[in-house]
Amino acid sequence: MHRSSLIKENLNDTVRLLYENAYSGLLVSLFASACIAFSFNKGGLLSYNDKLVWWLIMLLALGIRFLDIRLFLKTNKTATQLDLLKFSTGVIITAIIWCSYALYFHTSFAPLEATSIIIILSALGGGSANVLSAHKLTCFAYAFILLFPYALVLIMSEDYYENVLGFLGIGYGSITLLTLNKASAFTQQAIHLKNQNSDLLERMELRVDARTKEIMHLSNSDSLTQLLNRNAFLNDAKKRIKHYPDPPFALFFIDLDGFKNINDVMGHKVGDNVLRRTAKRISDVCAHNQQKCRWGGDEFLILSDFVCKENTYDFAKEIIDAITQDHPETEHGARVGATIGIALYPEHGRDLDALILNADMAMYHQKRMNRGQISFFSESLRSELERKRLLSEELLTALINNCFSLVYQPIIDSKTHDIYAIEALIRWQLKGENIPPDEFIPIAEQYGLISKIGFWVLETACQQALTFQKLTPDLSVSINVSVMQLKEIEFASKVKSILADLNFPAHKLHLEVTESVFANDKHTFLYVVKSLQELGVRISIDDFGTGYSSLSSMLDVGVDIVKVDKSFVQDEDERGLSIVNAVVQMASSLNFNVIAEGVETPLQCKKLTQLGVTHLQGYYFSRPLTSSALIEYLNNKKAS
Repeated sequence: MHRSSLIKENLNDTVRLLYENAYSGLLVSLFASACIAFSFNKGGLLSYNDKLVWWLIMLLALGIRFLDIRLFLKTNKTATQLDLLKFSTGVIITAIIWCSYALYFHTSFAPLEATSIIIILSALGGGSANVLSAHKLTCFAYAFILLFPYALVLIMSEDYYENVLGFLGIGYGSITLLTLNKASAFTQQAIHLKNQNSDLLERMELRVDARTKEIMHLSNSDSLTQLLNRNAFLNDAKKRIKHYPDPPFALFFIDLDGFKNINDVMGHKVGDNVLRRTAKRISDVCAHNQQKCRWGGDEFLILSDFVCKENTYDFAKEIIDAITQDHPETEHGARVGATIGIALYPEHGRDLDALILNADMAMYHQKRMNRGQISFFSESLRSELERKRLLSEELLTALINNCFSLVYQPIIDSKTHDIYAIEALIRWQLKGENIPPDEFIPIAEQYGLISKIGFWVLETACQQALTFQKLTPDLSVSINVSVMQLKEIEFASKVKSILADLNFPAHKLHLEVTESVFANDKHTFLYVVKSLQELGVRISIDDFGTGYSSLSSMLDVGVDIVKVDKSFVQDEDERGLSIVNAVVQMASSLNFNVIAEGVETPLQCKKLTQLGVTHLQGYYFSRPLTSSALIEYLNNKKAS
């Protein structure tokens, strides 16, 4: 091939490649220009009009280029220098219009808009490596005009934030030019070789195919873990459902336990290493035909064939066992756990989005109950979570509209059978249904409503107790306190304020806490309890013997009252009473009172009294009473 012919063929291929790739560039410019012109219009009508004019200019330029491209491709003629000049001129004009937007409107940019503009310009410059790489001068001019003038303006700004954006723009622009140089050289070389020797065409196609596969791999992979990314996973899974709709499969939603602590304490570099090794461990457990992806953050998805629940559970257990191994490679031997939710196709839905949602739902349910375990989705779980969501919404309304009420169960002196105290118990009726406290209290804790509900109970019970004390002056009131409330450092001061407002004697208030407080932040708990005891408030340990308490913890707290759980009182084989006896003996040494809950028969009452239990509570004496019924009860006691 003669040199002049080779030059003509190279020119023809260059121009044709530019024109054939131009549609995507026009579309991106059209979309991006519309976004920035109409997404940031807080500068008033004048700014809006100016941006509209700018966009119309951009639209006109893109329209002219579109017609030129369409006409060129339709004629299918051999390209000339004039065609290259027309195309390059259109590209450079487009770049100038983009640059003019940044420069003209710069003074009205908020930080978010300035950041968005530099990102968009950088993306457009980087994208030119694919669209304009056939002609080096054009792609260099386009990328330079896009980024460098505005980046220099930002660098010269007095605003530090804009300086940072400017340097980022210069840095990215420089990298882009280097990339464009390589891309352009590669493209020109490909064109030259194609026209120089047709025998080399097949090899070039193989190189292009390899490059395409590499690009496809990069676009479909998570850059950190090399697993599939979200989009690739969704596309592959949807193809599987489309082409093989009948065979069932299991979708695993994996969430790491304790990963946030690694990031916060050890740093993101360690966190990234842990994620990489976790992904490797998941891959080692999975077979080749199992699709796996990093869903985002510290979440992973696996799509696996389904045979039976037992096999699926065992496989999930293998995954957890692999993930929870130490990471000795890290400086501090980092370790994470994993909780897994599983949804089954088609049992739990034929729509992929619904399956992912259901698996996610199962995982978070398990995480709330007992992390580090496995949970299968079920319709009952959906109903349970839907009910929790409904109750959480209704709880706030109930609090605002004062829909709660209190009942009171007497606590009796075991020797005299006189009433010693009353325990205030909250009740809630929703649309005719009595919602038990053990159902709505955990929901109130989960959604951050327990503090408001707890203080409502405290204030209402103390206010009503003042009326009851007119009939029984020595009567105390006992109120349950949530663990979440005791985590509030200001809890004691709020209690003090309520007691002062009502003029309620602090020594007549008993606050009941469960043993689970000992499993939480003990330092804060002890501080709050000591502050309450300094006010004169008495502290009770409720449901003693069923939780986390120990003698050392009780000594630290210095409890005033221990309430023995009803399970020991109602134990028919007498072993429970042995435990009660041990508590009574301990009480005599540590100087606290003992209340036995759940007393329902005369025999239980007699045995507990003989053991030395100081106070009794249960249906044998009285069920929980409304305030009016309690007043009648107190009057009857007084009369007798």
